[in-house]
Amino acid sequence: MRYTKYATGTVFVTSMTSAWYYRPLADTSTGTHDNYKTTNDNTQSSNTNQAQILSTDSIATPNINDDRSSQFFCAPTQHWSSRDEVPILLSWARSISIGVTTLAIRLLMNTYGKYEIKDDVHYHEFLKLVLERDMDTTTDGSRKERQGLLTISNHRSLFDDPGIVSCLLPLPHAIQPKYNRWGICSQEYCFNDALPGIIKGYLGAGQVLPICRGKGINQQLLKDFGYFLACGEWCHLFPEGGVWQWNELGGRRELPENAIIGASSDFGTHITSNNEHDDIIRIIPATTQQRALPVNPSKGKLKWGTGKLIAHAPTIPKVIPFAHVGMEKLLPQDEVTGKTRIRDNLLRSMLPTILGGEEDKLSVKIQFGEEITFDDIIQEHEQKYGKLWKYGPNEEEKWISSYEERILYNKIVQRIEDRLDILTKQVCQDEKD
Repeated sequence: MRYTKYATGTVFVTSMTSAWYYRPLADTSTGTHDNYKTTNDNTQSSNTNQAQILSTDSIATPNINDDRSSQFFCAPTQHWSSRDEVPILLSWARSISIGVTTLAIRLLMNTYGKYEIKDDVHYHEFLKLVLERDMDTTTDGSRKERQGLLTISNHRSLFDDPGIVSCLLPLPHAIQPKYNRWGICSQEYCFNDALPGIIKGYLGAGQVLPICRGKGINQQLLKDFGYFLACGEWCHLFPEGGVWQWNELGGRRELPENAIIGASSDFGTHITSNNEHDDIIRIIPATTQQRALPVNPSKGKLKWGTGKLIAHAPTIPKVIPFAHVGMEKLLPQDEVTGKTRIRDNLLRSMLPTILGGEEDKLSVKIQFGEEITFDDIIQEHEQKYGKLWKYGPNEEEKWISSYEERILYNKIVQRIEDRLDILTKQVCQDEKD
């Protein structure tokens, strides 16, 4: 028995040490948008709407420190996009991180409240795409080139991942890393310098990578995430770019001219002054005042990084939307300030009703939608401008997007927005009923 304890402890310590060693690194450049070397796109277009689309988005070259050798106790390689190459200790760390987190989330969701996934053909199609991914092998046992899977959803709380994502698969599969999604988390929350390296290692072992909100679609961190999609993995995104607890899709809004917005961490947008070199970022919360603002007509609600990942993937991924409602009861937002807080009387709400617990328990509903395809949009672009470049470990090293490509991203996310908005309204209405 004693030797079993020693062996278990040794496996845990060495695995977590490996997770720390291979932890993801956030963008180490100081500041935000100011550290980009920007060059304005001078391409002229007779289409006024297209000109408006890029009016505040200059083409940017990321300034990211990729030298991991300067980081304390850190591997020279940041990510492992192929599961065949993952070191054994890091593989163990992923099993621990994902297994422990998933079991804890399931315990919370089944005791504190409940969750319900609409059991329809769309959900079964999602399960089929995820659970049969390890069966893609050739006759000689080698793995086939797999098509990536990209799920997209609305964003109701800071706890949606892992709170929602951990509940999507049957438990025996949900605790296994090979079936789990790759996700991204804003580095200001999950990978900031104030967090100990072991915490960032645990999150990284949970298949979460950092993203720098406000640094645009040309940042290297987005490309790092795209490698996993290129390798045929399941990846998940919240394309709204922030938390929106409304009964419809949130996302960017059209700000009044010369608006000065107070700082918050729930939403980011570019405001460009008359000086072309004075690009700044203002962060605005999802308040009742923000809700009254109109949607940006040229850019749409959703961030374009999703469109870029889809357009330039070596094989266009399967794109499956789902919407959920209910997580806002756990981490509600103040409608005046937009700041997230933990719900009142959290501990009391966990008690059974007969012991004085609140009746308003956490109740989450999830609904999947039909696969979204983009072949027609991409074919139309390639017929006009030529074949798109592709990203990936074995592809050409290009990442900066052109003016025409940004127009393509906009068309892709507009289609996603149309479908996801309908799905979000539907699941929110079902919750009311």
